[in-house]
Amino acid sequence: MTDRLNVDEDGVWLTDSGRRFGYPWSEVTGAGISVLLLPPDAKRLITVEVDHVSGDFLSITDGVEGFKEAVEALVARSGGEPPNLATLSPEDTVTIALVGESPSA
Repeated sequence: MTDRLNVDEDGVWLTDSGRRFGYPWSEVTGAGISVLLLPPDAKRLITVEVDHVSGDFLSITDGVEGFKEAVEALVARSGGEPPNLATLSPEDTVTIALVGESPSA
């Protein structure tokens, strides 16, 4: 199980059992947030998918530590306002435009 999600000046990173992996900004092409309702009792699951230039992606669920802060950092990086994760529904589509290097680079 993934321990933590982190977004920093270098990119998007997951830490799992002490190992860090993820994508540097130069390899990130975008991200999106979606809500799923899981059977049998329609439990809400929020995911963020971070897209890589290769076509691969990271899919991270809201149970991971740092999820909310990472979503806020991703949206802030794109210049947008973070969505209210508590009110998102499966019909909502949140696309986060992220391309290449850090704005400060």
